[in-house]
Amino acid sequence: MKTSAEQLSENGVVRYTTPAKQLKCLSCGTDRIKPGRRYCSRQCRQQINWVLSLSKGLLRTFNARYAAFSFTRNHVILDVLPVWSKVISRFICKRTFGNKPAEDLKNLILQAGREWYQMVDNNTSKSFASLSLLEKNHKESINPKNIKPDRKASLRLTKHEKESLKILELDRKDLSSDEHVVKIKASYKRMAKLHHPDMGGDTEKFKQLNEAHKQMLLWTENPQYASRRALQDCWSYDGVTSRWSPPL
Repeated sequence: MKTSAEQLSENGVVRYTTPAKQLKCLSCGTDRIKPGRRYCSRQCRQQINWVLSLSKGLLRTFNARYAAFSFTRNHVILDVLPVWSKVISRFICKRTFGNKPAEDLKNLILQAGREWYQMVDNNTSKSFASLSLLEKNHKESINPKNIKPDRKASLRLTKHEKESLKILELDRKDLSSDEHVVKIKASYKRMAKLHHPDMGGDTEKFKQLNEAHKQMLLWTENPQYASRRALQDCWSYDGVTSRWSPPL
């Protein structure tokens, strides 16, 4: 969420954020993950995507404007903010030993669905059944803004631009700086001294360096960005698009 660590005393749940440099699978939380990957395996990614897709039926029933899914070692947590409400409803399920978070989230969704259908079968209207479940899980102490996703802009580079960046020995954070033009030129000058043919360098590498320099200076004239709305430490759901987004 917004804070680095959130104490949820009323439920005995403590949610900690993941350190930026510590890679963990977005689906199961394991740190046994390859560099540059967001999931430990294709199966793990497919499982969480399937369960989150399953949750959409429940969220539409609740007329959710926003929702957030997160997990700790002991619990899975689903926060829901309906369109008509200013209060978050928090659904919590204890983790089962040996289960992945996706399996426990599925159990949480099915349990909530069973409660809803039981009320409807007892001649309760669908809207009242939804209202009753949401009110039963109201958590007025949680700020509703916590599950409204932030807009995050990221650099959008072509394959050629990515290769040029690598040739200049720069990375994306250098392009995010206000002095990105200065950094590109400085890197070019530094590497030109190494690869210039008159200095004993390789002619082909020097040619590639010149092309990379020109390519990235062109990019600075019209930088491209891609943006998405997401939460820092939780999966986030947007009721308008009916889509889940992974954590930032």
